[in-house]
Amino acid sequence: MSVFRSGEQPPGWCELTSFEFVELSEQPLPIWVTAQKQRLLVTRGSCRLTGARGAQVYSEGQFADMDAANGPFTADSGDGTAQILVFYGRWGNELGGCGVFKLAPDTPIQVKGDPVSYPKSTNFDSHYHDCDEYWVIIEGAGTVVVGAHSFKVEVGDCVAIGMGYHHDLPEVRADVKGAYFETTLEGRKRFGHLWEHTHGPADIRPERV
Repeated sequence: MSVFRSGEQPPGWCELTSFEFVELSEQPLPIWVTAQKQRLLVTRGSCRLTGARGAQVYSEGQFADMDAANGPFTADSGDGTAQILVFYGRWGNELGGCGVFKLAPDTPIQVKGDPVSYPKSTNFDSHYHDCDEYWVIIEGAGTVVVGAHSFKVEVGDCVAIGMGYHHDLPEVRADVKGAYFETTLEGRKRFGHLWEHTHGPADIRPERV
C-alpha cells in the first residue's frame, strides 16, 4: 500500500502518476492535456467540458477521458460552482470503474465481502480487484486497510492499491466522500468487487506495495 498527495511522487508501479483538484466557477478555465492518459471526474456540482468536437455537461460522479486530438479544453460550471478531479497517468484501454463513493458509520453487513479480523463500524466490504485501484479522499477521514496494513487517511490523500490486495474502509472518523479509479484490467479481467468466497483466490501482484 502507499499513500501520496497531489504534487507528490507515487510509487513507480502506479499507472496514476498524479492528480489535482480544480474548483470551477462561471468563468471557463483551460484544462490542458499534459499526460499520456488523462481523465476528468466531477466530484461536486456539474461541469461543462468544451473541446474541439463540442461540449458535454457532466454531473457529480461522471467522468470524461481527455485526449490531445480533441483539445484544447475548457471547463466551467454554468451559473454555479463545481469541483473536478483530474487524473494523469499511463493506464491501458480496458479499465474498471470510476466514480464517487460516500461512507458513514453503519452496521457491518456480515454476508457481504470476505471475512475480516479487525474492528468494523461501516458496511463497506473487504474485496479485491483484477486491476490496481486508487482512492482519493475528498471529504472526511477514516481508517483504510490494504492487505495486512492499516492506516488513517484524510482529505487530499490518495491510496494506491495494488492488484489483488484486499482492501477495506472499516472505520470513519468523519463521513467520507471519496473518488475511486480502477485502472487497467489484468489477468482474468473481471470487473467490480471480487471476493474469495465467490470468485476464488486473489491474483496478487506482490511488487505493487
